[in-house]
Amino acid sequence: MNINEIVKIQEGVKRISQDNKVGKKIVENAEYNVINELMGKIKGKKGKKGQNQAEKALLSSTQANPAYNLSLSGKPPPPIWSNIRTKSEPTMTDEEMENKMAELGREFAERSAEIGNSGKPSSMINRQLKNLRDEFEFRKADLMDMYVSVVSPDRKAAYAASNGDHKVYGNETNYRGDNELMYYISSSGIWAMVPTNAEIERLGKLNNVFSDTILAYEAEHKSKIPHTTISNSWVV
Repeated sequence: MNINEIVKIQEGVKRISQDNKVGKKIVENAEYNVINELMGKIKGKKGKKGQNQAEKALLSSTQANPAYNLSLSGKPPPPIWSNIRTKSEPTMTDEEMENKMAELGREFAERSAEIGNSGKPSSMINRQLKNLRDEFEFRKADLMDMYVSVVSPDRKAAYAASNGDHKVYGNETNYRGDNELMYYISSSGIWAMVPTNAEIERLGKLNNVFSDTILAYEAEHKSKIPHTTISNSWVV
């Protein structure tokens, strides 16, 4: 796996996670035509506190729409820090995290083999394997964040020093050789990280624990586990 693939995967996982928290449909649908319609056509009754129901709907829509917030302030909304790797102290040792990842790898291999040997139609098996892969990508994500954040730059401090700019720089060098640590993507309303070489190396190390565990399982059982042929929709 090369650097660009790693970056795509880690940004894709974060994108899905962040879309779920913001509410994908609201972000996609609360565009300016909806806002204009609310302002010009909807007349509702006053609520108990005197706020027009259309105003409530407008407030809800505009707060959920990152493009609208950006147009008002000239600055992007703050990052959702649970989705951004920043310097932090882990709650487990490296050995504990690596053992936990090995456990996940073993469980993934066992469940993949069970699905593959279920005797169900191939299309159903393929779909179940895809769902299993997605499940484990999310289960791995928190563990990987904890493992990688040990060497992550302090992106929170860098963001605080940026005065809310669209791009955040620090003293650390990223994998491209400059000092950009994160940037705002206005079209999707999310913050994306630019990883450092240390983060990529650490990410790869923990990924290898997972894949090596699967290879060990296959060697033990003298057979390959099945994999879905359905691609991830969020990998671009």
